[in-house]
Amino acid sequence: MKIEQSELKDLKAVISLTLEPADYQEKVNKQLKQVRQKAQMPGFRPGMVPAGLVKKMYGKGILADVLNKLVGENLQKHIEDNKLMILGDPLPNDELTKNIDLDHEDTFTFAFDIAVAPEFDAKLTAKNKLPEYTIEITDEMINKQVEAYTNRFGEYIPEDKEKGTKAEVKPCKVDAELFAKVYGNKAPKNEKEFRARIKEDIERSLAEESKYRFGIDAKAAILKKLEKVEFPVDFLKRWVLATNEKMTQEELDKDFDKMLDELKWHLAKDQLMKEYNINIEKNEVEDFAKRVAKMQFMQYGLMNIEDEHLTNYANEMMKNENQLRGIVERVAEDKIFAALKGVAKIEPKTVSQKDFDKLFK
Repeated sequence: MKIEQSELKDLKAVISLTLEPADYQEKVNKQLKQVRQKAQMPGFRPGMVPAGLVKKMYGKGILADVLNKLVGENLQKHIEDNKLMILGDPLPNDELTKNIDLDHEDTFTFAFDIAVAPEFDAKLTAKNKLPEYTIEITDEMINKQVEAYTNRFGEYIPEDKEKGTKAEVKPCKVDAELFAKVYGNKAPKNEKEFRARIKEDIERSLAEESKYRFGIDAKAAILKKLEKVEFPVDFLKRWVLATNEKMTQEELDKDFDKMLDELKWHLAKDQLMKEYNINIEKNEVEDFAKRVAKMQFMQYGLMNIEDEHLTNYANEMMKNENQLRGIVERVAEDKIFAALKGVAKIEPKTVSQKDFDKLFK
């Protein structure tokens, strides 16, 4: 098999593969033989159908399958052997690929357009400033959470039409019974401890929000470094349309900038994981899934979920391929952002919840 690659120009090249009978005929004959052994036709015993008839009926389809497989395997091998960091997938080059005539030709050439990733440096340095926010916890925030608990576990009073009253919830008392409902067997002993535990819960929740914001700012700083890096935009647009049949040109033009940023971020993550020797361990994925599960339960006021239940819930989440992929991505990003804290200049900032929320508007 003859494989040729044109010189890279504007991050694009053409790979041509030429196959002659010596490259494919043995595989075709082998498959024809296998088909003949199983073929059943009126007037012939099983396995005794004439080879010429089998070839006439199945030869073209088998040849097409063999050629397709050989082209795919050798194209991928060429990409791997030459360590080409391609973007998207190879796309057929219709101009250089002649119309294939399986009936009258025995030498076939297939050409593919490829695009490769540009060179760039996604690493941050001490010159890059990244804010790290600490959100103030006020008595008002703790009071609101106490009120939320007393309402959630309060007494339901039904509507009384005769008295003209509406249905309502009568808040419960802030006592040992409430503490146990919120925190189970490890409940605090008094209101002071109860409020302290609530403050700890709020701190953990706000720390996650702060961590999320740091990731947004770190990602923005990295993408800014790649702002002027040139990409083979025409190829990428062609690839997106080829792999998303329902997408229109108008939709592509509208969303392409966001798509390009996501591609840049994907490439930057790969580079940074290598730079900082980051690997994702199974236990890290499992622990993150449990944290996600715990946060989801906490949103419904369920603060004291047994570890066994969290583990089972997390395992169910990870059975979903999309959810698992998302969790692995989050773990990778968290480790990248943690590594960046050791190289960028971190600027601690203490803000109110109100001012912190404004950052997302």
